Amino acid sequence: MAFLTKRGKYYHVYWQQNGKKRGRSLKTTRKAVAEQHLRELEYRLAQRELGQEADVDLERLRDEYLSYSQATKKQSTYERHDVPRVTRFVAFLTEGGVKKASEVTEAHVQQYQQQLLGSHSPRTVRHCLYAASGLLSFAVERGYVRRNVVRNVSKVKAQKNPPRYLSFDEWEHVQAIASGTYLWPLVATAYYAGFRNSELRFLTWPEIDFERGVITLMNKEGFSLKNREARTVPLNRELKRILLPIRDGEAYCFLDRNGEQFGDKQLAAEFKRLVAGPSGLPHFTLHSLRHTFASHLVMKGVSIYKVSQWLGHKSVNTTMIYAHLAPQDDEINVL
Repeated sequence: MAFLTKRGKYYHVYWQQNGKKRGRSLKTTRKAVAEQHLRELEYRLAQRELGQEADVDLERLRDEYLSYSQATKKQSTYERHDVPRVTRFVAFLTEGGVKKASEVTEAHVQQYQQQLLGSHSPRTVRHCLYAASGLLSFAVERGYVRRNVVRNVSKVKAQKNPPRYLSFDEWEHVQAIASGTYLWPLVATAYYAGFRNSELRFLTWPEIDFERGVITLMNKEGFSLKNREARTVPLNRELKRILLPIRDGEAYCFLDRNGEQFGDKQLAAEFKRLVAGPSGLPHFTLHSLRHTFASHLVMKGVSIYKVSQWLGHKSVNTTMIYAHLAPQDDEINVL
């Protein structure tokens, strides 16, 4: 038996599978749409109980999953992650003679992982397997297969390198270069607010409250924040001094030389050409300024929990990569 419930603004569906309660968000606020999903799920569950489990061609499964991904995930996640990775996984299987979802085994997944390791980093391989797992979890939910075989395969461990951040002297060096370019207000915002590249591209002037001294990042048409939750960051005094003279109505804050919104790759290329390249600093990208924002705050004694909120991390555990930079805590000596 499956049932619907509303959590927040979205409907969720729950059902029993192999003795366990399962559930997922339907990513819809419309009851009629949610009820249609519920009827489809109940039909598939009934087929399974009758031993009429519906197998599916891998290419059809790929198309169904990518349609679902496009409808429920951020556009950037769909285009940059799911489409290439799921397409690659299905191509690997079909080229090896696997045509149906039910024919995929742990051995196939292990072979796929080994092939990827020949030309990709362990971190990229893990991400590719996450995409494959998402595809087969979708197949389980649709009643096409009974289990997700990717979950039974040991994943290669990805080496985690510490985040690249600038020293205080390096930041002064970058300031001297960037302040002479039209990118300076954007570069300053990356450092003084810790925004992601996409957040910089979609930042608008109404989101900056110069009177209250805060910046409130909002979801908007064509752009969703990483955790889909608006967040507020204090407006640094120096950043206010830089931005106040150039504020301009309702427009995006940072535009290219033609007065148009930056594209993702375009912004990265401009930053490399005008700032990172001339700086001569190794492994320095625009995203490094987000790490520098967090690192410098922690080094100056700001609470890791505050930094986590300002970065928009869903869990403070993500922010703990900066914890080792905190000043030595002498409070233990009060005992």
